[in-house]
This record gives sequence, C-alpha cells and structure tokens, in this order.
Amino acid sequence: MTDLLLRRRAAAVPLAAAMVIGAVGAVAGARFGEAVFLVSVAIGAGLCALRSPVLAAIAMLATLLLRQAVKPYVPVDVFWLSLAVLAVATVLWMARTENRLRGVDAIGWAMVAYLSWNVYSLFSEHKYAPADELAGTTMALPRFVIFAALLPLAMYLVGRFTFDRTSAVRALLWTVLLMAGYSALTGIMQSHGLSKWVWPKFGVNPEARGWAGRAVGVMDQPVGNGVLLAIGIAIAAQLVCRGGEPNWRRWSAMAIALGCGYGIYLTQTRAAWLSGVVVLVLGAILAKGYRRGYVVTLSVLGMTIVAYWSRFTSSDRSEGGVGSAGEVQDRLNTIKTALWAARERPIDGWGIGRFRPVNTFHHQQWSQDVPWERGYNIVSHQNELGILAELGVVGLLLWVCALVLMGRQLWRAYRTLPDQGLMGKPLAVTAITAFAVMLNAGFTVDLRFLDLPTALVFLIVGVAIGCQQRHALEQRVPADEPDERMAFQHG
Repeated sequence: MTDLLLRRRAAAVPLAAAMVIGAVGAVAGARFGEAVFLVSVAIGAGLCALRSPVLAAIAMLATLLLRQAVKPYVPVDVFWLSLAVLAVATVLWMARTENRLRGVDAIGWAMVAYLSWNVYSLFSEHKYAPADELAGTTMALPRFVIFAALLPLAMYLVGRFTFDRTSAVRALLWTVLLMAGYSALTGIMQSHGLSKWVWPKFGVNPEARGWAGRAVGVMDQPVGNGVLLAIGIAIAAQLVCRGGEPNWRRWSAMAIALGCGYGIYLTQTRAAWLSGVVVLVLGAILAKGYRRGYVVTLSVLGMTIVAYWSRFTSSDRSEGGVGSAGEVQDRLNTIKTALWAARERPIDGWGIGRFRPVNTFHHQQWSQDVPWERGYNIVSHQNELGILAELGVVGLLLWVCALVLMGRQLWRAYRTLPDQGLMGKPLAVTAITAFAVMLNAGFTVDLRFLDLPTALVFLIVGVAIGCQQRHALEQRVPADEPDERMAFQHG
C-alpha cells in the first residue's frame, strides 16, 4: 500500500467523523429519527472498528465526547459497546501481529496495581455508602472505577501497542483536533446569538447546571472542555509546523487552533485558562524549530493581561475576570476535609467514591476567615487529595508512581526521538503538553470524573511512549534482523 493511499485513508477518518457529527446535529428534532440514526452509526462503527484497534480507540474517543449528548436518544449507554469493541479489536490485532512490542512496561504494571487497589476498595466494607445524603442519590461505583482506573490503563496500552504507523497517528491527531474544534464551535455559537443551531442543547443553557456564562462544550463541563481545547492547540501546532500536511490542511488546523484559543477564553474558567498558558509555555520551551508562534502568542497574551490587569483580577467573568472568592473557599474547605480524612484513615482511606459523604458528616473549615458552609457536601476538587482521602496513602502512591514513570518516559521520548516526522520529537512535545495540561486540571477538579480528558491524555501518552520504545529497538537491533526486533520484553 502506497504512502499516498495511507494518507488518504488517514484523512478520511476525521472527515467521516465530521460528517457524523454534522448529520447528528442536522437531524436534531425528531427523537425517533435520531435514535435510529445513532444506533445505525454505532453498529456500523463497531463492525468497522473490530478490524482495527486504531479505529476502535478513535471510536472510543468519539463515544466519550458524545456520550452525554446522545444519552436521551438511545436505550443503552454506547460506551459499553465501544469498550467491548476496543478490547476485542486489540486482542485480535495482537494475536495476528508478530512484529510488535511485547510485554507490559513499568507504567502499565503501575496502572494495573492502581486498578487492583481500586477494585479492592470497591469490594471492601466501609463506614459510609457512596451516596449524596442531601440529594438521596447513590454513585454507581463499578462504573466509577472503570472510568477512573480501567479506561486510562486500556487507552494507554492500546496507544502504546497499536499506533505503530504514521497513518494511524495522523488519523488520531486529526480526529482529536476536529473534536476540539467542534467543542470550541459550540461555545462560540452559544456566545454570539446562534444558540438555536447548537447541538447538543445543554451547551445553550449551562446556567441550569451552575455554569453561568461559561462555554461548557460538548462535554457539559468547562474544565474538561478547556483541557480538550488546550490539547487541540498543541496538536494543531504540530500538524501546522511538523506534520507534513498539504497547505489546505495546515490552514484548517490553524483556523481550528484560533477557534480553540477563543473557546478557552469563553469557558471563563481559571483552570481552563491556565491550561492554555501551560500549552504556550511548554511550546515555547520544548517545540524545537517551531517555538516562534508559541513565544509570540505568549508575549501578546502577557501584554494583554498587564494592560487589563484590574479587569482580569476582578470577579466579573463576563468582563474576563478570574477572581472568585467563593470557589477558592470551596476548595480550601475541601482540602482541609481531605487532609483530615487522610489523618483519620491513612492506609486505605475511607473507600472509593466516599469523599462526598465524608465531606457531609465530617466537613472541615479551613480557617475562621472561610465560611464553614463553603464546599459542604461536594466531591473533591483536587485530584490527588481526593485519591488520598478515598484510597489512602497506598492508592495515592500507586497513582503518583504511574505519573512519575510516565513523565520520565516522555522526557526520554523527547530526548531520543528524531527531530522530524509525525512520530518524532513533535509528537513527544504534544504528549508532554497534554500530560501537563491534565496535571494542571487535577489541581482544581477530580480527574476521575472527567472521562474523556483523562482517556485522551493516556492514549496520546501511550502513543508517544510506544514510538520511543520502537525507535530505541530499531537503533539497538542490527538492520539484518528486522523480524526479531520487536520481540523484546519491555519493563
């Protein structure tokens, strides 16, 4: 198969995704028609994805993006179908592919250990039920464990093992970029009098869920939306400067990047804005050969903030302010509650999904200057402290171990991958940026509730690390032994 054919196939994947999104939006009006269409698309996509774990992984990302939007129109959660297809497609691919990476690496084993600890907590006895006592609702713990621990592990392994061709990486990057562009478009339309054309409709009225004046995107969550848009900017920069794309695709990527930047502003959320800054700073430092755009954008942004400093630090989000004493106080009280919970049960914590009841029956006050009621009966708004309170020191150490190993391997990828090529150093820069954006978001939200951003980051990280490990083997094994070079036990 020629390289031209591979490129055309890679381009067809995001184009098909865009057509699906547009068609779904076009039929919004007749629920029966929507249901028939969506079920047909899901079945067709599932059958196609069984032939390729790359397509299955991309379908999983699309499922996570649209899961909340299509829920009213389908009788079952399509996530479970996507997960089954991803597992079967990956197993079949590994069985028929001899020239591939072998074994689970240290990162994979760390994630397996973290998943096992989550399962242990799931089946252990705990003092409180995983319930919201005020609302009278109960958390579905098996689902929570799957999204918080199993799905990131699965996406990392699929990315590391199966994205071994340039066409596969290109298809992934363009699909994610289109997803980010569409999410940005919903926020822009919502803010400029085009709400009636927005799909899904929950983006039109974010006030109903406490997101007044914020662009929530397709995920219905401003921080998660900001993470997706920030990663979209990083991917666009790679495709424009180092992707080897034709001019029309480079201009398209540039336009989407501008839309993502504006979409981040429209989230009116500090964590999302900081994610954008993280992308610019890391790009200015790491993007060898194409950092000029990052530096110029960062300089313009800095001068704009200085010029409008008083407005920027105000609490009026409609005017671009980021000040919000109430949100800060919420987080301070939940931090104090998490630290109290860790002192009371340091080893195995209060149990998976139990932070809310702990924050209801043992709510703590940061100081006398912070009202006691701030942050009462809410979930953790800091990822690592939420893990510490629920899973104890053991759970936190396992999670941090996986993150440290990822960071170490990503830095190795940045140092050793070739400067050029879609699977070279630019991919490592994109993966490092996505990883840093996820960590940044974890300081303000519990990442375990953000299924798409976490799964997306673990997939991109897995792809970059897999490229580095294959490159290392190619450098190590003599050229006259191509059939044996992948039969190496990593870890």
